[in-house]
Amino acid sequence: MSAGSNTVTTPVMIESQAQFNQCVTTHDFLVLLFTAKWCDPCQPFAPVFAEVAAQYPQAVFATADIDLATDLAANFRVTQVPALMAIRERVVIEMVNGAMHAHELNHHVQMGHARDRTTSTAHLDQRSSPG
Repeated sequence: MSAGSNTVTTPVMIESQAQFNQCVTTHDFLVLLFTAKWCDPCQPFAPVFAEVAAQYPQAVFATADIDLATDLAANFRVTQVPALMAIRERVVIEMVNGAMHAHELNHHVQMGHARDRTTSTAHLDQRSSPG
């Protein structure tokens, strides 16, 4: 990373819907991990998430503890953790439940980062159309 860069490469903690709203407003691509302190699979996945985050300085990686960010977890109907959500230009483009290996997480991040809003919106419109 170059000197003077303000790019975030380590996961930030999101503790509320308001903080999430600000984050998605100021960043084009966000990868959010819903987690909990009591979640056994979340503990070994946290360092994997941080390791992958360090590889993508152009993206913002964040974590949200569902017991702290209760409003955010309720809004996205998170019923199990870990849960990974990718948001591109304020559109949720993917939600995946369960811990994963670094190569799987890399795949999700690469696919989400490559997708633009037009593609995401078209995909969501297609999924929601009667048919």
